[in-house]
Amino acid sequence: MNVRRWGGSVLAVGLALALVGCGDDSEPKKPEAAATDNTYPAYAATMNPVEAAMTLVPESAKTLAVTDYDEVKSLFGLEDVTSRSSPADQGDLWSRADKAAAQVSGGLLRGVDQRLREKYRWGAADVAWEARFTGGGNDGFVIKVADRVKPGHAIKAGVGPLKGAKFDPETHLITKNTATPDAENWAAQEAMVAVAGGPATSTYVVKGCAEGGPKEKTRLAPVEAYSVEFGGGLATLRLGEDRDDLFVRLKLGDRVAAYKKVFTHGVADPSTGRIGFRVKSPVTAATLVTSEPVPFAVCD
Repeated sequence: MNVRRWGGSVLAVGLALALVGCGDDSEPKKPEAAATDNTYPAYAATMNPVEAAMTLVPESAKTLAVTDYDEVKSLFGLEDVTSRSSPADQGDLWSRADKAAAQVSGGLLRGVDQRLREKYRWGAADVAWEARFTGGGNDGFVIKVADRVKPGHAIKAGVGPLKGAKFDPETHLITKNTATPDAENWAAQEAMVAVAGGPATSTYVVKGCAEGGPKEKTRLAPVEAYSVEFGGGLATLRLGEDRDDLFVRLKLGDRVAAYKKVFTHGVADPSTGRIGFRVKSPVTAATLVTSEPVPFAVCD
């Protein structure tokens, strides 16, 4: 892995997109004040998918995987594809997505897409974004569908993962096991908001650090939460602001062959706590971060 300090080189300038191109190109947002008096941050349509999902993720959850399918479609110029498009166009979308797009949430409705289209006149291509959370006792999800979609009958019939889900016609959100308005959620926790990031194809967020830290003594600072954000052929790791251990963490990635092969040309920005990478295969990279400990975010 070719490690460079942010700024000062042609490579670093070229890889600026790895730190900002996957999300918002402004300075990272400061976490909002912690909720008080049992009032917690609530969903708003203006939020990006990760921020929106965090308002519904229970405090006890351990991981959050978000895929923005509007962004996935835009990667291939297929923004107009819906469940009402021709089978060929829908097939083209999913073929391209499965070969070249990071989909950390797995495509929650893909397995029942045909049934949904044939019997209920909507399907996976109508999903704007989806978020899946795990840990804390009850795994669950949030699915934002197009305004025209009416999933009530499919939910009542318990089609696939929709069994036990709820639908809000005002927000167009299908939810399952999400936090109630009177319960603490991830959006009320500064450490989680600090790594939420911005718009991206996919974002994987973990509460706490990754397993498998180095045996020898290092200068690694604690990790309260981290995220890995994908956009095209770029990835951004977020650990929170003001970190002096990013270059040590970059070197740890060289010890894991699978990561060294896929995550390349690392560029660090200690002030914002971000590391940018090129990824040789977004699909492989997404599989790695959701199935194997991320070496750049390990505990000391």
